[in-house]
Amino acid sequence: GALTTLRRVAEHPGLHAAFPALGTAAGLVSSPQLRNMGTIGGNVCVDTRCNYYNQTQQWRKAIGFCLKKDGDICLVAPGSPRCWAVSSSDTAPVLWSLGATARLCGPEGERLVPVAALFRDDGIAYLAKRPDEILTELRLPPAAGTRCAYLKLRRRGSFDFPVLGVAVALQMEGGVVRAATIVLGAVASQPREAPAAAALLAGQRLTPELILAVAAAAARPSKPLDNTDFTHPYRKQMTRIFVARALRRLAGLPDSPRDEEEVA
Repeated sequence: GALTTLRRVAEHPGLHAAFPALGTAAGLVSSPQLRNMGTIGGNVCVDTRCNYYNQTQQWRKAIGFCLKKDGDICLVAPGSPRCWAVSSSDTAPVLWSLGATARLCGPEGERLVPVAALFRDDGIAYLAKRPDEILTELRLPPAAGTRCAYLKLRRRGSFDFPVLGVAVALQMEGGVVRAATIVLGAVASQPREAPAAAALLAGQRLTPELILAVAAAAARPSKPLDNTDFTHPYRKQMTRIFVARALRRLAGLPDSPRDEEEVA
């Protein structure tokens, strides 16, 4: 259910065996104290974040407020009519990549929607559920043949929200990728799927050359703005590196020393 604590998700042996990326993502949320109380439903629905929004009231007042709270202009993109605060969930990209569904309950009854349909690319109205609906359950498809991984970029080793999240899910058969989903977190107001990159994997074996091509393609839809930690060019560069790293790990290949050189 949606009220399952993040700690329980992170430490559940059966979940780790079937969907290790989800356990990893839950275990990377915030700090141990907050994972003891915070729920997976809360992390899926967690608010978007922005340097201009997540500040004290006096700080925000000094700059004239922003579109997400008390103002009428998005300070990240003043010419845009919308808010560009970024998605800050660790678990949502993983659930999206795994094809999970969400059970929503409200006065008019209940409905099942794909997790991929639960979000909008809008920093204010980022959830597609109705205001009177609550998330009660998350359902995952059968795990047979699934390999998945999640990597998170943040400044500190704990507590911080993602500056970039990369979720990769592969459906494997005899060493061949039958289907793939790559979902990026914290690069837009909703998790951002990279379908063109995933399509390159279909029917292929994971080779170092293919991994580099897929990583380059996955970085194209990653268009971070200057609205969170680190520079946006660095975050875009890390998208390519993290996708390649996730695919190498799923293929049983070692991390590339070139990754560290490029980061430096």
